[in-house]
Amino acid sequence: MNPRSIILIAAMGLASACPVDAADLLVTQYKNDPSGAPYGIALEKGFFQKHGLDITGIISGAGGGSSVRNAMASDLGYGDVTAAPVIAAAEQGQDVKIVSFTSRSLADLVLIVMPNSPLKTAADLKGKKFGISNPKSLGEMMGVLVMEKAGLKQGDVQMTALGSLSGALTALENGVVDATSIPVILFRTRGGESKYRVLVSPKDLPLIPSQLGMATGQAIKEWPEKLRAIQAARREGTRFIYEHTDEAIQILGKLYAPLPPKDVGIMVKELVEAKFWTEGRIEMPLLEQTVHAMKGVGMLQNDVDLKKIVDGSFLPPDLQK
Repeated sequence: MNPRSIILIAAMGLASACPVDAADLLVTQYKNDPSGAPYGIALEKGFFQKHGLDITGIISGAGGGSSVRNAMASDLGYGDVTAAPVIAAAEQGQDVKIVSFTSRSLADLVLIVMPNSPLKTAADLKGKKFGISNPKSLGEMMGVLVMEKAGLKQGDVQMTALGSLSGALTALENGVVDATSIPVILFRTRGGESKYRVLVSPKDLPLIPSQLGMATGQAIKEWPEKLRAIQAARREGTRFIYEHTDEAIQILGKLYAPLPPKDVGIMVKELVEAKFWTEGRIEMPLLEQTVHAMKGVGMLQNDVDLKKIVDGSFLPPDLQK
């Protein structure tokens, strides 16, 4: 074998050992929750490529701790995941940081009752049963915060775990529980306002991030430019939703099918009105509220030094202030 062939083979071996530029992006409940909509817009409109990043597709994470673990193991070392599991993982010593916000409220959920329910406000839930999928879930955290805002105390409402979101919905329909919270896409898929009554409107739901961007220590150290590109592209996707809502609805209609386009339009416009999506700025008071809710459902026992697990340096400069 001549020397040129040896050099070529060696070079090919080195190339295959290096991480590829193209990668998938993990977003929790991507097709089942609107939190990840700006990523879908960014993918469709070419915003990732514009910022020098080749995203081949978006993987839908299952949620909770599994999404955090999968994001940590991914090629990018980045994921858009639920806030509480990231905070819990960091408190347990995992090398992860919060690098952006995706949303700033729980408006991607709806708190519902049956149409014939006597409940008219959240305060009427005192002494009633509230259906949740599982203990320490986002639904339970939402319930705790809604009850607090209504002036109720811990124990005033019985949290009833039913194993799944569909199980909580079935329990509501059969009168086993008096109210529940479910993702707005599931709500609309199962009949929406024609079948249930919304007790608390999206714009009145608690201000805590439904999902946020997290990155591993390795990603932060070794490929910070990719993290900046993700945030820049996602920001453009967010702005597009607010500035070109009708076109965004057409794009998102394909993402959220088989939900009818009319329902996708209603959902997106409600979330625009509620200012659900954020361009990425990390709001510490909202993270503090998340920690408060986590303590309320037993996910945490003590306060958290949030400054140690937040790194906003990958956001565009004006969003770091």
